[in-house]
Amino acid sequence: MPVTQQQSGPLDMAVLLLDDQPLVVEMLKFVLKREGCRIIEATSIAEAEAALSTVTPDVSIVDVYLGDENGLDFAQKLRDRVPDSGIIVISAEDTEALARKALDSGADNFLSKPIVPDALILAVSRLRDSIRERRRADDLELELKHSLRQSIFPEIVTNSDAMLAVLRLVEKVGPRDLSVLVCGESGTGKELVARAIHQQSKRAKGPFVELNCAALPPNLVESELFGHEKGAFTGAIASRPGKIRHANGGTFFLDEIGELPLEIQPKLLRALQEKTIVPVGGKEAVSCDFRLISATNRDLVEEVKAGRFREDLFYRIAVFPIKLPALRERLQDLQLLLDFFLRQEGLNQPRILEDALRMLVDYHWPGNVRELKNFAQAITLYADGSVISRHHVEEYFGTRLGGGTVPLQYGTATAGGVRGVRKLDELEREEILYALQHFSGNVAEAARALGMGRATLYKYIKRHDIDPANPASV
Repeated sequence: MPVTQQQSGPLDMAVLLLDDQPLVVEMLKFVLKREGCRIIEATSIAEAEAALSTVTPDVSIVDVYLGDENGLDFAQKLRDRVPDSGIIVISAEDTEALARKALDSGADNFLSKPIVPDALILAVSRLRDSIRERRRADDLELELKHSLRQSIFPEIVTNSDAMLAVLRLVEKVGPRDLSVLVCGESGTGKELVARAIHQQSKRAKGPFVELNCAALPPNLVESELFGHEKGAFTGAIASRPGKIRHANGGTFFLDEIGELPLEIQPKLLRALQEKTIVPVGGKEAVSCDFRLISATNRDLVEEVKAGRFREDLFYRIAVFPIKLPALRERLQDLQLLLDFFLRQEGLNQPRILEDALRMLVDYHWPGNVRELKNFAQAITLYADGSVISRHHVEEYFGTRLGGGTVPLQYGTATAGGVRGVRKLDELEREEILYALQHFSGNVAEAARALGMGRATLYKYIKRHDIDPANPASV
């Protein structure tokens, strides 16, 4: 599969030539090289597939009959795989039915053999113009998206419609002094969104104070929230203001609010309604002006129904709810995010080969963006230089979870290219069992592999009634 160098000429494109007749390949190569094209040669679909793992052609010229292989099947796969490229189908059989079948398979044009050089150059030139116009439009759209993202919060890396819709909500609610509830799975970036809301608010110059309810023992939550007076309890050797008072004039971000003990919830409700707090052991209320942004990975409506969360507090904190998409719902961001994280690890021009990227796209990412960041931090140790290959991905997941391939318990692609659909609760439980089994019940190692904190994993273990010391087989 040699790649010939570009010569002087008006065209500047990478062209894949797939034909099982060497003389045809040589003739097409001669014509297109003279016009400035870079040529990738292949005489079989296997050779073409191998070339596509390292090179993405601007235009592919595919013969219909390749011995026992069907070029139209390859053209259809190529259209799905490289949707913004051009495809020209060629054949010695010059019939209207075959031409229509070629176009239905995803081809942009059909040329009959013997190929007339001028007709070939014209077809490639038109595709070049069409591709450039389409890419200019895409670049403009990306520029507009990038401008929107940069204007709100530059650390949020996205070009996906799902996340851009979230940022538009952030832009709208930021200046309004409303309580916001940010919902989403662990690792989706709820804290980043909370900070973005703060930066868009009138309180942007004030403090941004955060507290994670899941990271504290229940008996310390009240003191951390509201502070305490000297002598209020054993060990309280001095008065201490709580997190809410530290947030005076700014934003208080209460993460994992679904973990807030039920007995503390009415006190938080009072603080929201009256903008006053009473420290533990104190008698007088202290005024405190703050905006609350809460976050949860739980379904608080179900928590209310189950009696684990107060309904009146729910409506007070969820004046403006924002739902964050999981990484599997914004896979178009995967390479963008991975490039960003790899650059943070010191790779100036990271390159993820297409077969490696396909494996990563097929993975479910239960730990979401946080898990992808962990992957980027570790994969640089497996990769040699800045190129990430399928081998590196397999080595990483094989070392992490004790297997040889990326774990795809969530429904792998079928022969027709459609994944199975299963309930998320089932998939969540299965992934936790899988990780616990591979790490022999070691919760800390399983949590690290799943891209979440140990306390969060314990919460999931309790929710799914799992015994970590004796995880069931997947």
